[in-house]
Amino acid sequence: MSRIDEPEFWNVLDKMYFANQDVFKVSPLFLLFKAQFDGSGRSELGPANWRMGTLFSSLLGDYRFSGEIQESLNFIEREFLAVLESKLLPSEQNAFNREQPYLPYISQAFKKDISFLTMHPQYLLQELGNMLKLYAFTYCAQLALNVRNWRDGEPKSRALFFILDTEKASSERAMVQHHGYKMFAKSCEWLFPILSSLEALQQGEEKRPLWQVYAEAQLYPDHVDLLRELNSYIQAFIERRKLPERSAAENLEAAFVQLQDVAIEQFRDEKTDRFMVNKKYMAALESQICSEFIQSRGRAGRVLVITQDQLLLLTNLAIGKNEKLRLHELMREFEQRGFYLDSQSQQVLVAFYERMGNVDRMSDSGDAVYVRKTV
Repeated sequence: MSRIDEPEFWNVLDKMYFANQDVFKVSPLFLLFKAQFDGSGRSELGPANWRMGTLFSSLLGDYRFSGEIQESLNFIEREFLAVLESKLLPSEQNAFNREQPYLPYISQAFKKDISFLTMHPQYLLQELGNMLKLYAFTYCAQLALNVRNWRDGEPKSRALFFILDTEKASSERAMVQHHGYKMFAKSCEWLFPILSSLEALQQGEEKRPLWQVYAEAQLYPDHVDLLRELNSYIQAFIERRKLPERSAAENLEAAFVQLQDVAIEQFRDEKTDRFMVNKKYMAALESQICSEFIQSRGRAGRVLVITQDQLLLLTNLAIGKNEKLRLHELMREFEQRGFYLDSQSQQVLVAFYERMGNVDRMSDSGDAVYVRKTV
């Protein structure tokens, strides 16, 4: 019998690994000790955290890491891991609600970044929480910018401009002023109304985004019957919420536009509780998910900001399995993840990389500036 099996040694193990939850800092695999979906697990997480779990689960989709995480564990930790693995039961289905990702390009980037992090277990442990914050914000921001563009088909990355936290903000920065915080804040007004109205259009167990529902409606064989059903629902919706009367839509696109408009309109009457519900939703979104990315900068007003720590993480994720990327390639990877920088911010960014020592400048042009990851 090894020393680890002796009860007298258990108090030592408890102090070393469990009293302060240090076991979760050993390896990402030990985070599986926290994975509780049955019993009290869901109630302990709470509705908000469960909703975030559903979000990240939808981004991962059917992704599974098929390799083996390379770890340097001591003999005690290997024993712990063996016990954990012996108790794990294969999950037959996703514990979270099934949802198709509203933003496939964000889902693609998320899966690529998770795959990269699994190759660097300690970096994953260090930055997983920060990465999830990045994606929670960019998902909500890009969703707000895309939610009314359901006619355009599958969403694409929309320009949303940030400055570095070391920069001075200026009201003369056109992209930052007109395609930054102000545009994002305005777009958030539509999120809750449109997404809540989408619930009425869902069929089956897996939730679908509005752009997909509209695309499927266009392929429906009996447009006349479908249009009649939509008009009937919209008219009943208008009557229940005492909204101004509207003529029946003459085609499917017009019906979807009406549904969007009445969904938004019902939350604009300041005399109703619905108005405050949407206000609280917007306030919670900004305070709980977006606050780390928003700063007030005097006369320039509120701007979207990315800190140096966030920037380093985003850089490493964007470079991923490559050794290095040209600056313009790196900017494309940033933009796929929803982070845009104007030319002035890019100059500050290169100076930051030079101070970090992870840039090779062959010339002053962006094509000849290579950025290396730091992990």
